[in-house]
Amino acid sequence: MNKPPSWSSHEESLLLLNAYLDNELDAASALNMERRLANDPALRAEHDRLAQLRKALRSQLTTARASDDFRKRISAIAEESPSDNYSSVVVPLPVRTRPMNDWRRIAAAATVAAIVTAGGMYVFLRSNSEAIDIAAIVADHQRALLAAAPFDVASSDRHTVKPWFDSKLALSPQVVDLANDGFPLAGGRVEVLEGKPVPVLVYRRRAHVISVVAVPHTGIEATTEPSLVTTKDGYSVIQWHGRDFNYTVVSDLAENELNEFVKRWREAAVER
Repeated sequence: MNKPPSWSSHEESLLLLNAYLDNELDAASALNMERRLANDPALRAEHDRLAQLRKALRSQLTTARASDDFRKRISAIAEESPSDNYSSVVVPLPVRTRPMNDWRRIAAAATVAAIVTAGGMYVFLRSNSEAIDIAAIVADHQRALLAAAPFDVASSDRHTVKPWFDSKLALSPQVVDLANDGFPLAGGRVEVLEGKPVPVLVYRRRAHVISVVAVPHTGIEATTEPSLVTTKDGYSVIQWHGRDFNYTVVSDLAENELNEFVKRWREAAVER
């Protein structure tokens, strides 16, 4: 397999791992990937994360079952239909006796039904998408903890971390120094969410690691309060909207300490 010269070994591993999970590798490549999984705990953790994510997707995106009321209505319509014994008889089309505007009523009813269905589907997909995003972000945080280091660039200097993101992604979030508040900057890393690389700032609080995931967005107003505060697999999660990024903070810190971190971070960040 030929890879672009700009790819890192990490990117190549992710590509091969996804191909392995999709059963798209030849026998020799699949055997090689199995050996790498056995010898690389971080790669194995990423394999388990992707497998769990696929399982979660399959369990959440199930086929909707028709309601009993809907089934009864269909049965009633079927019972009113002509018997199959007359299916071979050719019946001339009846002369239209309905008012001229009946087609408008039918079209209006169909439009309302489509809007209601689309609205329900949007809410369902949006809520599931948010749940999947949280699961993926927490899983990435866990994977980083299993790696040799939870960052790709190690530095407590924001003037080193921010340019590093700019060189890798051509964009970067605000990078603030909270060492005086007890949350020193440790570095940064790049994660892949929904197939797109995103910057992640890494801070520390004693022996705890704090991941600040910054997903670029446009068209959403910044919020003054967190838009989501929850827990997932024992980790505290806080989200909010910045002007150019949606931020998600993940850590095993106590919730009150993580709230304090978010408060200090947002006060120090400059939204230009």
